[in-house]
Amino acid sequence: MKKQFVLDLSATLLGSTFTSVRSEGIPLKQCPESVRETIFHHSQPGRIDGVNAVHVKDRLLYVAEIERPGKGERTLHVGGDGALLRIVDEVRLRDLPKPVKAALHPFLGEGNRFDGADRVVAGDETEYHVDFDLIDEVDLHLVIGEEGRILRHREEADF
Repeated sequence: MKKQFVLDLSATLLGSTFTSVRSEGIPLKQCPESVRETIFHHSQPGRIDGVNAVHVKDRLLYVAEIERPGKGERTLHVGGDGALLRIVDEVRLRDLPKPVKAALHPFLGEGNRFDGADRVVAGDETEYHVDFDLIDEVDLHLVIGEEGRILRHREEADF
């Protein structure tokens, strides 16, 4: 599931359809120097678990998975020129900002289960992607802005 998310997100970032996306794991040392520097700079204090080179038509994106001690996983999306495109950090429920927690309040309880959250930073924009397992085997995915406004939501049934 995580690999498909990376491919979907990478295709979205590069403005492509999913049919033309190809991803391959590569050693960090095979990345261009500017990409290595960006990954190293944004991985501290953490351990780089792996890097994928994502080919979309004639463009290249690097996606690095970082394990951060006590903080969960970080995913970096870096352009072929070393530009940082996106940071995705796992976030615990208790560490979400108050406005985001307030937006989640109606979904907590009644058999619903918090299933994880990511803080997604791209440029000056920060969003929180939050997943819930609802009753009746329905998954809820919310995208919430820093100010607590629900920007998007999607429900999926587990059939």
